[in-house]
Amino acid sequence: MKLNLGCGNQVIQGWINVDYSLGAKFAKIPLFRIINKKLHLFDLDWDKRIFIHNLTKKFPWKNNTIDIIYSSHTLEHFTYEEGCFFLTECHRILKHNGIIRIVVPDLQVFVKEYIDGKLCADQFIAKLGVLSGNSKNPIKNFLSHFIQFPHKCMYDTQTLLNLLNYIGFDAVSKKEFNSAIEDIKQIENKKRTEKAVIVEGRKR
Repeated sequence: MKLNLGCGNQVIQGWINVDYSLGAKFAKIPLFRIINKKLHLFDLDWDKRIFIHNLTKKFPWKNNTIDIIYSSHTLEHFTYEEGCFFLTECHRILKHNGIIRIVVPDLQVFVKEYIDGKLCADQFIAKLGVLSGNSKNPIKNFLSHFIQFPHKCMYDTQTLLNLLNYIGFDAVSKKEFNSAIEDIKQIENKKRTEKAVIVEGRKR
């Protein structure tokens, strides 16, 4: 059993694709796609097959039942405490020696670009993804607290490795598509691995 946690609009065959965004919830409603195309509320084409669950709450899967967990650009949307809970829940439901793979933006990259003068202050803040409500669409701005999820925590490689190892994984840094997950090329998006921390571990 394989979980794609925080899947966005990326629904992969053979995986349980999980998200809690308003768009994913609305996708369950008939005629949503037609309404969204007219009003342009959501940039993503949400799939009604997404399993809805708030990933800051206890997961609905039993202990030691999951083989693989993949999560890309999701952890940074939680506070540090919520992120610790999320990873602890991942550890709980994974089988012994089960695989977890986490992809998040690399804070170190953006800080270096700022220090090197490649980013000015406002660009640096924008790159961190901590802002919301800056759309030119007034409807989107009104709904920004419901449809936008700014970053609440940032990581570099060592910080994420330390956290995963502390929780109970044997974790190592990885490159894009370098994984013990056999169908990694099916689920991993190369663009999402750029300027990103990629860490993969096994449950002890």
